Amino acid sequence: MILKKEQIKELIKIGSIEIDPFDEEAQLQASSVELTLSDRVYRYPVELEPQLQFLDPKNPYLQIIEHEYISPEGIVLEPNQFLIFETKEYLKVPGNTSIFIQLKFRLSRMGIHLINAGWTEHGFEGNITLCLYNCNQLPVKLYAGMEVIHAFFEKIE
Repeated sequence: MILKKEQIKELIKIGSIEIDPFDEEAQLQASSVELTLSDRVYRYPVELEPQLQFLDPKNPYLQIIEHEYISPEGIVLEPNQFLIFETKEYLKVPGNTSIFIQLKFRLSRMGIHLINAGWTEHGFEGNITLCLYNCNQLPVKLYAGMEVIHAFFEKIE
């Protein structure tokens, strides 16, 4: 069962669901919580791209991911570019609750895909990793702090 606003609000109030930072008025929706981009972004090093013919899980280059910060002017997600972001919010849910994430529709209309949309494990704790891909022919600018996904909470019986 997906939780409604009142149920989410109550579970946050009693500390069963933790979201930090959290602005109830701005983020709590009818059946979800809007989560925002942190100022952190991860990518494969640009200087390695010419040497990389393909990505292989056994390839040590997979362990070499650069960490950058999004400037106040934002970051551009170029056409056919894939970057890894995370939510600003740190979440903690109990063992009987899972989180479903979905990209906000306004970003989908711009050609952004959330590659890892789906469910977290019940009892999840941490910042949610967001793998974003621009399938549009135009670059799209993203900003730290912008609302990027809906988080739906479901009780697991």
